[in-house]
Amino acid sequence: MDAYWAVAQTVPKMEHVVRREIERANRGAFLPTCARFWKVDGREYSKERPLLTGYVFFITAGNDWAGIPDIPGVYRVPANPNNTPMRATSQEIIRLMISHAAGEHNETLPPRYTKYYRSEQQRTKRANSRKPRPGKRIRNRHVFSNQEQSVMSRANGEVVIGLSAGPTQI
Repeated sequence: MDAYWAVAQTVPKMEHVVRREIERANRGAFLPTCARFWKVDGREYSKERPLLTGYVFFITAGNDWAGIPDIPGVYRVPANPNNTPMRATSQEIIRLMISHAAGEHNETLPPRYTKYYRSEQQRTKRANSRKPRPGKRIRNRHVFSNQEQSVMSRANGEVVIGLSAGPTQI
């Protein structure tokens, strides 16, 4: 028998699983895909999806396609009235394979920027540094600015702050 390409209709979003299972069954399978590329806030993203959603092509010879409908994810194999799978012409499969390999169906979207976007220059630019703020002890010094202050410690651990008005104990 002469080998030819046939098509299997799949359950939605199961094309990649069906292609893998057909290849595990030692049959040739082809799933044409297209890629979509886009940028958001300078980050690149990509996603690959099937070109013909819901269909996977496989190689069969005559009536040797009995295991294909039993693969999980295959909805049905469209068949002719004589109970052979519908053929896909070799020219169409070759055209799909070449366009798939060349990336003719790939799509590049324009970049998008959200309100949180910061350019590379803004990310590397350092914030204006200012002198460190003085601690609380230094900031509270202005209370005693008109008076002289002296600190003495005694042997028993008491601290005495002496002001010009007279010493007070803490």
